[in-house]
Amino acid sequence: MAEQGSTVLQALLEKQQEDILQNAVPTVRERKKTLLQLKRMLVDHEAAWIKALVSDMRRPAFEAFSFEIALLLNEIDYVSRSLKGWMRSERSGHIKFGYIEAIRKKRSPYGSVLIISPWNYPLQLALMPAISAIAAGNRCVIKPSEYAPATSELLKKVISQTFAPEVLTVVTGDIHTAKQLTSLPFDLIFFTGSQETGKAVSEQAAKRLTPVIAELGGKNLCILDETGYSPGAIREIVWGKFLNAGQTCIAPDTLFVHESIYEKTLSEISAALLSFYGEHAKESKDYGRICNPGHFQKLLHVITQGKIRFGGECDAENLFIAPTVLTDIPSGSSILLDEIFGPILPVISYASLESLLNQQAIQRDALVAYIFSKNKQHIRLVEKHMRSTTISVNQVIQHGANPHVAFGGVGRSGHGSYHGKAGFQAFSYEKTAYKVYRYLHVPGKFPPYSDRNLQIVKKFRKWLL
Repeated sequence: MAEQGSTVLQALLEKQQEDILQNAVPTVRERKKTLLQLKRMLVDHEAAWIKALVSDMRRPAFEAFSFEIALLLNEIDYVSRSLKGWMRSERSGHIKFGYIEAIRKKRSPYGSVLIISPWNYPLQLALMPAISAIAAGNRCVIKPSEYAPATSELLKKVISQTFAPEVLTVVTGDIHTAKQLTSLPFDLIFFTGSQETGKAVSEQAAKRLTPVIAELGGKNLCILDETGYSPGAIREIVWGKFLNAGQTCIAPDTLFVHESIYEKTLSEISAALLSFYGEHAKESKDYGRICNPGHFQKLLHVITQGKIRFGGECDAENLFIAPTVLTDIPSGSSILLDEIFGPILPVISYASLESLLNQQAIQRDALVAYIFSKNKQHIRLVEKHMRSTTISVNQVIQHGANPHVAFGGVGRSGHGSYHGKAGFQAFSYEKTAYKVYRYLHVPGKFPPYSDRNLQIVKKFRKWLL
């Protein structure tokens, strides 16, 4: 059965690659048309998308629309408006000693792209990279997560009704299907998920020298210094942490609070959580659930690694974990080293920002670093110390919805970025046409070389080469 499945997948890829060879690179008009089809698909099936997302994640409809559908629609609009300018060739000419050169650069699509998407935002993270890939002129195969079955099946059904398989198609299945796909000769692989799985995908792709863009998340620190405290700041942090029940790759992972405001920050966090979800978050229609039993069990272990200041209630049958705040965490606990990815917020006090940043447990290359502060020196210190591709000041999450901000990691949080122009560039490569006019023979260019000609090259290198 696995062999037959592999044969089917191979045939699918060959069909896309045959289409690439037979047809010219899509024009700006053709790419915009495909993006418009994608937009109509989202709009026409809006109610079905929300129903599937609620089914998979028990997510509030407001979050399902805002952070899945609306984000995709806004990205399509922005990319469609900007695409003509991005595709425009860059031309330059230079006069050299003995010849004139003309250079024309343009972006060219890789070809057939495999997109492997996760379960936490199953619609957005399947189609957001597809938007970039289509804008760059590629064909796409999407492998959605098996842990979001309702969304994955709907995605497969609606895309098959909207697009020819040689343009855009969806392949559903488990980890074995993903391994079969990554063994095929795709021209580029885009992966979003855990570091462990990302390593496996990269190792498989390396066998064929297939380039990989990997979005892997990480422990995003959030710092609240003595100048950054306000009830509004606390509400912002709490909202970002517990959005989608904490299952967001750019959520604040751990909150570090200056010791002078530590106790009042804890009180304000509790007040914000009560305001958002009430005394019984399980009964709130605005609070989601953990996606699958395996992840639920992992979080049960995490919740035991500190003193519960707020929350802590769990229900395995309903995959419910209340919004939970932990304090008094022993040094060396795994919660300080591993990404939490759930509705558990460790709150840790610190005395010196510089000492905090130099702690070994701080992941300098996390996906994003947050700081709430009015102190410019503190902000610059975080910017200098952290390697994260985004240093976000006085807000959380929102930068991820801005098409002007490249979204991606570095080091352990991944490599490569997308959204907006960054996505167009990530899914294409620079192709150069180089022409020489009025060529004149330059004495001494060809062997046998002489010491005299070497001296001439050294003296006139700027004009000769």
